[in-house]
Formats: sequence, structure tokens, C-alpha cells
Amino acid sequence: MKHVIILLFVIFASFRPLETKVYICGPVGAKKYHYTENCRGLTACRHEITKVPVSKAQGYGLTLCGWED
Repeated sequence: MKHVIILLFVIFASFRPLETKVYICGPVGAKKYHYTENCRGLTACRHEITKVPVSKAQGYGLTLCGWED
């Protein structure tokens, strides 16, 4: 029984939760990130809309779009 508990602990400890994906306008020059692809803040985007993890968007210095707070 002790081995089963240890095994379950190791299995659950090794899983990381899936990270939220967000949308940004183009690879450079974006200032905001968006939770939905059809956000009002992306209507003026003239580049390709890219889906990235929220940590990567924040790493670029982007902040959440004002239409989505």
C-alpha cells in the first residue's frame, strides 16, 4: 500500500497543468495579448495573428487587452 501511495504521488507531481494560450498580432510590435481570436482589439491587426502561451506573451512584455479585462 505504501508503494502505491508513493507511485501515485510521483505520477501526479510530474504532471504540469496545461498553459493558457493567447493571441498576439504578429511576431513583433504587439503591445497586448488577447484570450479570443475575434477580440475587438485585434480588428486593426495587419499581421498574422499568432497563438502563443500566456507566459511567452508576458515574457515579450505584453499586457492583457483592455477589451478583455
